[in-house]
Amino acid sequence: MSKKSKSTGKVKKQKKDEGFMFFVPDQGEGAAKVIVIILKVIMLIITSICALCFGIFGPLIIWNPDMQSEVADNPAVLTWFITSCVYIVGTFVIMLGHSRIAAVIDCVAAVGSLVTYYLFVSLAADPDISVGPTMLYMPCIALTVLAFIIAMLINIPKWLEKQAQKANAKAPSIIKEDDED
Repeated sequence: MSKKSKSTGKVKKQKKDEGFMFFVPDQGEGAAKVIVIILKVIMLIITSICALCFGIFGPLIIWNPDMQSEVADNPAVLTWFITSCVYIVGTFVIMLGHSRIAAVIDCVAAVGSLVTYYLFVSLAADPDISVGPTMLYMPCIALTVLAFIIAMLINIPKWLEKQAQKANAKAPSIIKEDDED
């Protein structure tokens, strides 16, 4: 299973075929691996629709100088644009295999979505009619939930394995006690 390198003398492990990998090999184990792959595909779809199409192109259309809109002057449009960019970065980070970092990035983006909502509500020209395009940017919060689920499915089994190893290391050996007699 291992080969010695002629130049360095170090032992290198051969890579075994792990089957289908979606960007990175670390996707959990067993059934969790299938669930993580499915959740990553769903995350890509939601990011494409909500963050890229609505979150990037939406504010660009609102800022179009030909459109006369009270919404264009609201700073919430800028926070919507920035938050969507952060969600896109979070999705790329999770695809690269850094699920904990991506969960933190998406959590920051979720706070940005809530700030965007607050700005649309508090600075709306006519709050009785509309509070902004909430149906376009609020679904991005689902990306945060997906990032946390993916991070848990990947990292909780690793954490449990480490805890079991620590417990085994702390347990006294029965064999040593019998040798002393």
